[in-house]
Amino acid sequence: MRSMVMTLGIAVAGLTLLVGSTALAAPPAQLWTEKTWATPLDPDAPVSMRAFSQLAKELSPAVVNINVHKNARPAPSFFGPQGGGTGLGTGFIIHADGYVLTNNHVVRDTDEIQIRLSNDHVYTGRVVGTYPQLDVALLKFDAKEPLTVAPLGDSESLEIGEWVIAIGNPFGLSHTVTAGIVSAKGRRDIMANGEPMYARFIQTDASINPGNSGGPLINIRGEVVGINTAINAAGQGIGFAVPVNMVKKILPQLSTGKVSRSYLGVRVGPVASELADRLRMDRATGALVREVLSGTPADKAGVRPGDVILAWDDKAIDHWEDLPWLASTTPSGNRIVMIVNRSGKKLELQVQVTDYPNDPRAAAIRPGSKGGAELPDLGMKVAAVPAATRKQLGLSEDEGVVVSDVTPGSTAEQLGMRPGDVITQVNYDPVTGPDGFRQMVARVGAGDILSFTIRRNDRYLFKAFTR
Repeated sequence: MRSMVMTLGIAVAGLTLLVGSTALAAPPAQLWTEKTWATPLDPDAPVSMRAFSQLAKELSPAVVNINVHKNARPAPSFFGPQGGGTGLGTGFIIHADGYVLTNNHVVRDTDEIQIRLSNDHVYTGRVVGTYPQLDVALLKFDAKEPLTVAPLGDSESLEIGEWVIAIGNPFGLSHTVTAGIVSAKGRRDIMANGEPMYARFIQTDASINPGNSGGPLINIRGEVVGINTAINAAGQGIGFAVPVNMVKKILPQLSTGKVSRSYLGVRVGPVASELADRLRMDRATGALVREVLSGTPADKAGVRPGDVILAWDDKAIDHWEDLPWLASTTPSGNRIVMIVNRSGKKLELQVQVTDYPNDPRAAAIRPGSKGGAELPDLGMKVAAVPAATRKQLGLSEDEGVVVSDVTPGSTAEQLGMRPGDVITQVNYDPVTGPDGFRQMVARVGAGDILSFTIRRNDRYLFKAFTR
């Protein structure tokens, strides 16, 4: 293997977090440095002819080559050959005690890590902690010499078109410097080996190639603004970097060997424009709640399937994928205010997030069999909710219907409906028995939104489509 490289994919809803850790001595109180400026910087100041060469001279000693030996067990083909081997990546020093940031995929499943400095001195490295959902890893090595440190900057202040440089180890060519601009910000549809990520990537046309993974993306001020992570294997001149501000958010925990995430207890997705119109929203923004787990912070706060979460602790949810990041990085135990749109009205809900728990599973609910109704155009049958199920779910008399059958290949199956699902609302209105359900569905014409609020065991779900 010459290198370990992340390729592109399409992101999907539902994010999970894996954390690796190694017990180490207590890290420094402040793990990274930031530049201080005596006078405000002028964004319109000209870039000198020697700007890039000065940056390369200043920061190349802070960039390290990472050589790893993979375990013998099979490794994903995205990151190298099957069955283990050696590989090259890049990292950069953020603290004089020998702390290095790199990509998680560079050091994942490794037996041995060697860190080579720009002066060719080689040290043995070890993993302090990893955060796969940002593809970030923190390493440590014990240096016998003074180390150059790369300061971290502010990725939020980056502007599209701004000059940046990348320093890395492409194709094993040590300390290669490339320059380009910020081509775009907030790229979300990037995955590693089919796994969705929290990162809102910086896109750049500074050349990033196999071996650059884990190296710094540096602004013209000499500050690291991103960790070079992904390339587009199908094209040239397109690379992606994890914004450094997202890394700073989890770095204090990462340095302890474990990153904890908080738990809300919902699954969310995008808001369709048709649904936004129905909810009297100016634009399709926020996170649509598709599912709420029973007994979770969201459930206790009164969040319901079909709610659109518009803001989290005074931070607007401009894109639905913003919510998982904000919720997971809110300290456990904190009580925050959410703004939600429910049936066209704005509500304030208070929620107290908790540590991420094990995911319990309730006993399966069996479909009913009497007092039913058939909806051939949707491809499903419904029935009255059995008394035992009604008691289990705490439903009132005649509330809801239970799905008794789903036709393969039908609209209902494509929506993910299952026998045993209990439908409690149609287009946010309560359902009272099979006949009432059939009449409510019949009133929804072609081209209109048809939505179902569902109870599935310990879960609350929301399904919607244009009829």
